[in-house]
Amino acid sequence: MRNATAKAAPTETQGPDEIVSYFDINQLELAFINRALKGIKDGIPAFVEIGKSERILQIQKRNLEILCQKRGKEYRPGTLEGELKKILSGAKIFTMFRR
Repeated sequence: MRNATAKAAPTETQGPDEIVSYFDINQLELAFINRALKGIKDGIPAFVEIGKSERILQIQKRNLEILCQKRGKEYRPGTLEGELKKILSGAKIFTMFRR
């Protein structure tokens, strides 16, 4: 078992001074859905497609919140928005690797 206080060695995609976000893909999607439901269009990259049906977005939001709760992941809009801003600004990196 790995010591909990030991730091992971930097990988090829992560330099020694890069900070990796705690987000998983579900939290990232939930953060963008929260923005769409608030009507925020700024800061959504061109490669992210958000549906226009508020009803569908509300259903997706509810399902993602339940999923995050079951997995013990953060799901509150304010916290997710703060982390998303850090990712979009480049202060943190979003990784698809499982942690």
